[in-house]
Amino acid sequence: MGIENNRKLIVNCLPLTPSEQAQFMRAAKGVPQEFVGDPAQRGNMAWTAIIPEELKAQVTAIIGNVDPGTCRQCPKLEWLQTWSAGVDKYQRPGILQSGSMLRVEFTLIGRRTGMQVRRGSAVR
Repeated sequence: MGIENNRKLIVNCLPLTPSEQAQFMRAAKGVPQEFVGDPAQRGNMAWTAIIPEELKAQVTAIIGNVDPGTCRQCPKLEWLQTWSAGVDKYQRPGILQSGSMLRVEFTLIGRRTGMQVRRGSAVR
């Protein structure tokens, strides 16, 4: 895995607003990013994450809970960033390429306090 930006492609499946997309672009520091999330899904408890066919051969990082079979179709995938816990399905043999990183990021919201706690952990 290298850091050459011209060989990287992030596919972001989050249902983001244009201003949120701009924040992700700034954070990516020049790494190309395709936004494929549906903003109409904002507010739903579950979001659909689909990688368009034309991006599967190029994507090196995915932000979203894509179907594990999709990961198999992405030969350059180095990083999968999920937005929820329960990533066992991605850890089965043959789902992610050897050397790929799986990271879990989720938010816990306290029922009584309303406090949000961001949690993240690298799984592999």
